[in-house]
Amino acid sequence: MKKDTISQFVCFITNLEFEEFVSRWEPYAKRFMNKKVETTLQQLGETKSRFKYISQHEWPQEDFQFAFMEGRKGSEHFPEHNVKVVQAGGYTLIQSESRHHELAEDVKVMAFVSHRENNIDFYKQLPSYRYLNIFQAYYESCSYAYIMEYFVEEAYVDDIIKQLKTRSGIEVAIYKECLVSQV
Repeated sequence: MKKDTISQFVCFITNLEFEEFVSRWEPYAKRFMNKKVETTLQQLGETKSRFKYISQHEWPQEDFQFAFMEGRKGSEHFPEHNVKVVQAGGYTLIQSESRHHELAEDVKVMAFVSHRENNIDFYKQLPSYRYLNIFQAYYESCSYAYIMEYFVEEAYVDDIIKQLKTRSGIEVAIYKECLVSQV
């Protein structure tokens, strides 16, 4: 993640298994090749969340023009494929401590923080995480005020999830980065 970029988060609600989902996701993601866009797909880990997959597309701020599904807004479906698409919106990185898992044993805990939250310091002061990346909504129309990525030792994952869930209007889950063929 570089300064002066916008990360577009697209969330997917589906029951599709990984291989089947990727085969439907790739045609959309391929449209961003050769556009200076870095794309990452993440899959839900051992927690419950309505989003089974999250696609993150990092754009240079000056070139930002994002439309995951041409001509569609908000929440849509992959045509005839049992996948609901939720456009979370574009976010700027306001705190960057880790690009990817720094240590193999780290677990990524993602927190989607509502617009009602006004105490960002609570999230920064939680104990037990190694690294924290914070994305802030770039547009007023974004689904969340902040998206946070905590990189946590496995032994502390349950503790940090429990602490995060004490806040009102927050969605928390474990995600892992997926290795997909060159999109």
